[in-house]
Amino acid sequence: MAEDAPWYEAAQVVGVTNALNVVADALDGATAGLLSPLDETAAHDGAQTLFAEIRGFYARADVPVPFRVMARDLAYAADVWRAVVRAFSDNRLPRRLKEALAFAVSLTTRSRFGTGFHLGEMRRLGVGERGCLEVFGVAQMFSSYTKIADTLQLDPDMGDIAPVDRSPAPGGRAVARGAVVKAASRARSDRRSARPAKSRD
Repeated sequence: MAEDAPWYEAAQVVGVTNALNVVADALDGATAGLLSPLDETAAHDGAQTLFAEIRGFYARADVPVPFRVMARDLAYAADVWRAVVRAFSDNRLPRRLKEALAFAVSLTTRSRFGTGFHLGEMRRLGVGERGCLEVFGVAQMFSSYTKIADTLQLDPDMGDIAPVDRSPAPGGRAVARGAVVKAASRARSDRRSARPAKSRD
């Protein structure tokens, strides 16, 4: 699975990005007085330690809103923060590329927080205006083509470009070839049967 490691890395970035965006966008002014972000200056010592790590990682003076909301449960916030650091730190994929991916994810999911935050991170990490617009254009076109394909209920036609990799995901069990083929065939059949009948008029 070593050759697939970058894809797992990218998938983790997508998942973590959505997790943070959900918190920030859902609680943006909608829960004032009910579940407000912690005041950075008045937070308890444990939260202050976490906040210092976050400021250092992002090289900024303030703590992003999602972390200040989650810090009301410090253990929960610390777990999420470890996942963020693992997802966005330089590894097989560099951090700048990960921030570009997070920006594209935020843009296509219409996250106000994520779009602005990750655009800011891209610029901080050295991505110029043309680079940002390039990511913007790719995300825009990808979103457009995906909507067209979904509307027309098209099946993907790229399945035979690369050989099927039957090795398991990290920690997973190997699956027999016959089971993989049957599952794929069943999925295609289910998609076709779920389509509405086309009018002949």
